[in-house]
Amino acid sequence: MLETFVLAACLGFAAAGAVWDVGKRRIPNLLCVGMALVAFCYALVSFGLFQAGSAALHAIAALLVGMLLFRFGLIGGGDAKFYSAVAFGVPLNQALLLLGWVSIAGLLLLLVMVAMRMGGMPIGPRDANGRVLVPYGVAIGLGFALTLLGGAPGDLL
Repeated sequence: MLETFVLAACLGFAAAGAVWDVGKRRIPNLLCVGMALVAFCYALVSFGLFQAGSAALHAIAALLVGMLLFRFGLIGGGDAKFYSAVAFGVPLNQALLLLGWVSIAGLLLLLVMVAMRMGGMPIGPRDANGRVLVPYGVAIGLGFALTLLGGAPGDLL
């Protein structure tokens, strides 16, 4: 019962991050903190204390890599923080599973954006350099949900 409740909270925060990013092209720090807390609770309830510690290491590593990518302008700061927050729910031994699902979801997001542009639909705001701001929180939230709900990306083939 508790695991189901915490899973639902994780999915709710993942959806909120995705929706917020689409609407504002930002992911608030408070949402990332909430996501991190419920994700860590999920890891505790689902995997136990040792694996929850492993998930915390995963989150710290994800934040360090994300901030480095942000520093070089490759991803947004909110995306780096949101990915790190969801990593609190995924032990280190499943880090590639999360990355795989987020990557697949990111590819689907980009294909949708390309189709929208080809169809003449607006695809969102641009940054100061004229680049389209991609709401990658959608891919992170969806990839996290798929990771929690089971299955490996290779199972799709």
